[in-house]
Amino acid sequence: MARWRDGAAALWRGARASVMGGPLPTGASTVAPLPAEAAVVDLARLQREIAQRDGVLELAAHELRNPLHALSLQLTLARTAAQGGHAEDAVRRLARAELALKRYSQRVTVLMELLARPGARYPLAARRVDVVALLGSLVESQHDEARARGIALHLQVEAPGALCDVDPVALEQIVDNLLLNAFKHSGATVVAVGVSLDADPGFWSVSVSDNGNGIASREQCVIQHAFAAAAPAARGSGTGLGLWIVTRLVQAMDGVVDLTSAPGAGSIFTVRIPLREHRSPEP
Repeated sequence: MARWRDGAAALWRGARASVMGGPLPTGASTVAPLPAEAAVVDLARLQREIAQRDGVLELAAHELRNPLHALSLQLTLARTAAQGGHAEDAVRRLARAELALKRYSQRVTVLMELLARPGARYPLAARRVDVVALLGSLVESQHDEARARGIALHLQVEAPGALCDVDPVALEQIVDNLLLNAFKHSGATVVAVGVSLDADPGFWSVSVSDNGNGIASREQCVIQHAFAAAAPAARGSGTGLGLWIVTRLVQAMDGVVDLTSAPGAGSIFTVRIPLREHRSPEP
């Protein structure tokens, strides 16, 4: 038997008794009907929750379709290389496609965890990571996607050899979503991923900058509110779910997201994360 939310069963029984013009048959539950005003409020709440759930699922479906483009692109390039007799290039493309598939699987896992527990803190699995190597691999995997969109993609390093305690999958998801946001909505020809140690001691930063159209002040307020409230917000024609994912993951790291932009001057999204003291595992 399906389980009802508190009050929903009483609402249904009360409505049924009213329509039938009398009490329920003997043996049926005798839960008293809710007062009319309370019933309306409860029904409206249920409708809002259902609409919110449907909206999030629609956003999720849209968000999960986008990374498939990178996988499809790598497979197409691999097939073209193989047909042209370029075996080494085909093998390299297939390796990139395999990496894209792995990251897509991770993206689905992270998104499902966030959607399943919308108010909960994302469970991080932090370990000692070479951040520059990790992001270098991510940037390299996105070069073909950027090139297909007419964008030059660069990695700018101000903290070479930086080792940080961080969840590598969550960090990749943060930067990947910011990159896709820049690719799709900024109108940029140049996008850069930066890694640096903050002037403010105890923090390190990852940034994604572009030379695109920039963001008007009003839209910046909407995005900054989304960062603070961890709620989806739109940029351009996008759904905003990518920035919602970024916010949830950064909050789990006790970090913050800053936006610097102006119309015609591009945008910089900066993620600032506290440095954690590394503790070697006990033998």
